[in-house]
Order: sequence, then C-alpha cells, then structure tokens
Amino acid sequence: MDYSLAKALKDAGFPQDGKNYETYTDINDSTLVERIVHPSLSELIEACPKQMGAATFVLGSANKGQAWVACYFDFGTNRCAELNETGHTPDEAVARLWLALRRNGSQQF
Repeated sequence: MDYSLAKALKDAGFPQDGKNYETYTDINDSTLVERIVHPSLSELIEACPKQMGAATFVLGSANKGQAWVACYFDFGTNRCAELNETGHTPDEAVARLWLALRRNGSQQF
C-alpha cells in the first residue's frame, strides 16, 4: 500500500494500532513527522461490515486478474450495491471500499 492510501485511511479515522506501520521523518533533520499504519488485508476486511442490508461483502479479481474489486453483492437480485471499489491489489480495493463507506456514512465507527 502506498503512502497516500495509508494516509487517507489514517485521516479518515482508520485505527492506527496495527503492527505494520511506516515512520516518516523530515528529510532535513530526521525528526519524526508521522507514523502511519499500513493495515494488512485481514485488518482491512475485519474493518468492513460483512453485510449491508441484503448485500454481502465480496472481494474478487477482475479484468483477467489485472485488478481487484471489493463490493457488496446482493445474491438474491444478482446485483452489486452502489459501493464498488477497485485496486491493483486486494488490500487497495478493500481500503478504497472502507474509505467509500466512511465518506457515505454507511458504517458506524
């Protein structure tokens, strides 16, 4: 996960108590500027609700394995819910879904 996505998660309130983090320092004097967690895929999945109404959390590959999609899918109607996020890796897709949920107020934190 790159800095900008990890920083967006932090700024949106993603818990910063994970084990995998990066420490960013000032390039001129090496003082600590920021500590940002880079959550694992399992931490990201755990942070997303498993159900949204009748829709179930789904993570899968798309475009012949060139992208990943994280969304909520209603198997009864065979339709994807509004939120449908993609990424180059599974963790990017789920991180973007978590951010979309946060922006839309779809998740209680």
